[in-house]
Amino acid sequence: MQQITVELPLGQQLYAVNGQAIVCDPNGRVIGVFSPVKDHPNVKDLRIEPPLSIEETEKLRLKNRTGKPLEDILGRLGL
Repeated sequence: MQQITVELPLGQQLYAVNGQAIVCDPNGRVIGVFSPVKDHPNVKDLRIEPPLSIEETEKLRLKNRTGKPLEDILGRLGL
């Protein structure tokens, strides 16, 4: 992930944002969406990488599957 440092006037505007904000250039073209981080931590304190990879998450999802087959559910509903 890239880090961009902004000058104080823009920083003050971004600190004042509640919720999300669309960031536009002077011509009204969208640059991106800004989501403030609660409590404004230092960059070194952020945990940017997810705790698990996509593969690890998928393995856990498959391992912990619960539920009943669709046929059983439909049968119980009389369908």
